[in-house]
Amino acid sequence: MAEGSAPTVDTHVHLWDLEKWDYAWPTPDLKPLWRNFYPEDLQTAMGTTPVHNIIFVQVLNHSTQETEWVLELCEKHPFLAGVVGWVDLTDPQLESTLDRLATSPYFLGVRYILDFEADDWLSRADVQNGLGMLERRGLTYDLLIRTRHFRYAKEVVAKFPKLKFVIDHLAKPNIKDGVMEGWREGMKELSSFPNVYCKLSGMVTEADPDKWTVEDLRPYVQHVLQCFGHERCMFGSDWPVCRMANADYPQVHQALYQCLDRCTAEQREAIFGRNAVEFYSIKTLNT
Repeated sequence: MAEGSAPTVDTHVHLWDLEKWDYAWPTPDLKPLWRNFYPEDLQTAMGTTPVHNIIFVQVLNHSTQETEWVLELCEKHPFLAGVVGWVDLTDPQLESTLDRLATSPYFLGVRYILDFEADDWLSRADVQNGLGMLERRGLTYDLLIRTRHFRYAKEVVAKFPKLKFVIDHLAKPNIKDGVMEGWREGMKELSSFPNVYCKLSGMVTEADPDKWTVEDLRPYVQHVLQCFGHERCMFGSDWPVCRMANADYPQVHQALYQCLDRCTAEQREAIFGRNAVEFYSIKTLNT
């Protein structure tokens, strides 16, 4: 469990309504995910964990409506601390879209799922023009990248030093096969930029979903901590996607806590909350 009275924050949760939106993912074959997930389901799933603040991260590319839907949910559910939404960074009307979304205090930043795009998407001039708008407005950008994207990610984090970036899911290393080559070096390079943070999230689904253990995750967590330090790492459950690895919310929370068993209480409090408050500039519930 996270200690003390510091705010506790889960920086990576998804909600969805299969009737309301047309999702490219999840798909019907993913049985643990093929149902609606609402804030009430999340609260039940969190159980007795000490987490009191949740950040929603977009599921739909090409829909600001999903973002607006969850911004409205934040108004009704105090434990929803903010939204990392989707915008079309290449849209000539991006400025007005950001103006509209920014009328909500819960709009924190943007993510774009790169799996649907060419590997060099981040290098496009129109995309970088959009990133510049985020930087000028003090918004954040979640980097959902894999090893093959490292060189492009390095280019943009260097070009926008005042834009706060966070790498989702440790850049999705191949934990199942224990592969660190390429990933290890790339994460070290990205960590050299002080505007880049990393979410300790999404690990159980990159491990063997049927028989993952804490020891499978530990070397990857330790490497990220060595690179980014305790001040630039954040907890994320990736709920409900973690259900694909037969993991419930408390198991995911506890797995990271065990991986941090060599950390001080103060370092754990930073990873489980304080760093997220600083990065996303959110107001939090402490109890």
